[in-house]
Amino acid sequence: MTRILIAGGTGSLGSAVLDKLSSQDVHLRILSQQPRSDNIAPPIEWAQGNVITGDGLKKALAKVDIIVNCLGNPRNVYKTDVVGVQHLAEMAKTSDVQHFFHVSIVGIEKIELDYYKHKIAAENAVMQSGVPFSIQRITQFHTLLDSMMSGMQFDESRYTLPIAGDAKFQPIDTRDAAEYIIELLSANVRGKLPDVGGPEILTVTEIAEIYLRAKGITNFTLTDPENGSFPAPAVEGFKQRLNTVPDWRFGEITWQDYVHEHYS
Repeated sequence: MTRILIAGGTGSLGSAVLDKLSSQDVHLRILSQQPRSDNIAPPIEWAQGNVITGDGLKKALAKVDIIVNCLGNPRNVYKTDVVGVQHLAEMAKTSDVQHFFHVSIVGIEKIELDYYKHKIAAENAVMQSGVPFSIQRITQFHTLLDSMMSGMQFDESRYTLPIAGDAKFQPIDTRDAAEYIIELLSANVRGKLPDVGGPEILTVTEIAEIYLRAKGITNFTLTDPENGSFPAPAVEGFKQRLNTVPDWRFGEITWQDYVHEHYS
C-alpha cells in the first residue's frame, strides 16, 4: 500500500487533500508542528515535526513513498517556504521518498512580490534536492479571498477594497484543487506541470460584490484603497492577469458557490 505524507495536512488545502485521499486505498500520515488533533483519528497517522529546525522529520518520513507538500505561512514565509521546504526535500532524498509533490502559486516569476520570491526559492530547493518531484502551480484559493474580503474597512455603507477593484483573480476551491492534485498523483507525473486555475476570472470589485450580497448586504459603495494589502508593482501584475491561467481552468465550485455555502 502506498504511504503518503501530507505536509501541512491541517491547513485549508492539506485538509482537502486528506479528505479526498481518505477514501482511497493508501496509507496516510500528517506532518504537523502541533500535537495530534482530536479531529484526526486512526488509521491516519500523525507525525509531529518541525520543518524549520528539522526536528522529527526523519521519523516522520520513515517508509514514506510520496510527500504532498501543502505547507505555507505568509507570516513566516522565508523560514517555512524556503528553509523548511529545503529541509523537507533534503530529508526526502535521504529517506528514499519516491515522489515529492510540491504545490506553488501561478505567476510568481512574473509578479514583483517578496512573498513570491520566496516561493520561487522553495521550488528551486525541491528541484535541486535530487528527489523525484512534481511542482504544481495553482491560482489563489477561495479561502484567501474570503480572508481578504473579511478585512475590508467600512464606514456606514462605504467599503474600502483590500486591493484595486480592477485587479483580477482566478480563484479555485481547495476541494477542486485537491481533486486535481490527486488525479496527477494517480497519473504519476513528474517535473514542472502546467499551471492550473479555477473556473472563472473575476475583478476584485466583482469578488467583493458577490461576497457582500451573500452576507445580506445590498446597499453599499466600494472604493479603492489608498494603501492596499499589496505593493503597487504586485497590484499592476494582478491587473494584467499575470496570476491567471485563462486557458487552463479546472473545477466547478465558483466564488459565488463558496460564499453562499459559508454565509447565506
